[in-house]
Amino acid sequence: MRRVVIATVIVSVLCLATTSLFANARLIIQNSDAPGAGFNDATVVAPVGGNTGTTLGQQRLNVFQRAADIWGALIDSRVDIRVDAGFASLTCSSSAGVLGQASATRIVRNFDNAPQQDVWYPVALANAIAGKDLLAGSAHIKARFNSDLDTPNCLGGTGWYYGLDGNHGTKEDLLVVLLHELGHGLGFAGVTDGTTGAMSSNFPSAFEQHMLDATAGIHWSQMTDAQRLTSATNDQKVVWDGDSTTAAALKFLDPKPSLNILAPASLVKTYSISGATFGPHLTVGGLTGTVAASVPADGCTAITNGGAITGRIALIDRGACPLTVKTKNAQLAGAIAVIVANTTAGGFGPFDGTDSTITIPSIGVTQTDGAAIRAALSSNVTAMLYLDPTIVAGADAGGHPRLYVPPIFAGGSSMYHFDTSASPNLLMEPNISADLPADKVDLTLNELFDIGWRPATTPQTGRFAGRRGH
Repeated sequence: MRRVVIATVIVSVLCLATTSLFANARLIIQNSDAPGAGFNDATVVAPVGGNTGTTLGQQRLNVFQRAADIWGALIDSRVDIRVDAGFASLTCSSSAGVLGQASATRIVRNFDNAPQQDVWYPVALANAIAGKDLLAGSAHIKARFNSDLDTPNCLGGTGWYYGLDGNHGTKEDLLVVLLHELGHGLGFAGVTDGTTGAMSSNFPSAFEQHMLDATAGIHWSQMTDAQRLTSATNDQKVVWDGDSTTAAALKFLDPKPSLNILAPASLVKTYSISGATFGPHLTVGGLTGTVAASVPADGCTAITNGGAITGRIALIDRGACPLTVKTKNAQLAGAIAVIVANTTAGGFGPFDGTDSTITIPSIGVTQTDGAAIRAALSSNVTAMLYLDPTIVAGADAGGHPRLYVPPIFAGGSSMYHFDTSASPNLLMEPNISADLPADKVDLTLNELFDIGWRPATTPQTGRFAGRRGH
């Protein structure tokens, strides 16, 4: 007789519930908040962005319901998916914070109809495959979101946007964050301990089976603990090789933003960069110019050496102010483009911001590359910024999307996200980008198909198909 094995991920608490309607999978949002808090907050608010709720709690619940409806329309399950949901005081300061967190409450292996034996699956997916509830009476996903974001001391009082139309401005779009976190709960997650390389009970999840290390040439499910630990910081070399995601990535992702240094000879090569989400996008034809350093180096105040910057590509250090401020100051000084050099080790990360008045392109480079460019400015440094049509942004030469494994391990971010080099930005990157639409789940859906989810029996059009406009 087969022995079904269930492992605990998070213990859940259950209370009142609402359900996803007109769906191929029904996500049930179970309210676990205390009276007067979270979903039960009776603070009177005005309707916003298509959200008709008149209390803060009702608006929050409406956004959760919309996220549940979007996911429910895209995947198929005869078993209800219960989500233990609520708001809590999560880590947050004036400059950094946790927006939300979610995961499957259990992982399961060796259940009825399991595609493979001794492989872990998130319980909601295991239920869908088995055709029955393997965790009767308990939640399948636990999700918590930061109530402190609506207070002045968290991220400078940024606040949640509770509208359903994507017009979040400078606020954090709760709907997008919800779609991201529910994606983790449905299966965009694995079972490897990033500090030891060990898998849960030494068995892989369906996720690890599609994590391919290009250097080792094998999947994480085939590696030793030591090999996985090494691979967890093998920057740009770990990809997702599932068939559905790879095929979709080639259609969805843009040509790769690139930087070539044409002179001096000591710097001539193609550099790894991050492209900005604001300002004009690079073109295949590209932009070529001479690089000049800004004064001040961080570009956070008006640039004082405009004579050296006008008509050139400004080199600016990262830090001390938003990336949009640096780019706008360079634009006002007459620069034709901006290269922002990271001031810490590792990859550049997301190049985010919002400013509709910016009319020049900007890119980010690593600390090492930025220092090399700056050191060579005593001679003419000529750079070309362009889109490389032979490579898609965020994927390897075979079109496999890269996973986020920066050279310095980042707990909670490394391994189980898409890489930040993707363009357009993807829902399952480690940071929520400002340009993500409020109703699409992009390649996340294809990843779920790769690990075993079935598509909706009556697919809903317009939610995820095709490329976003730019």
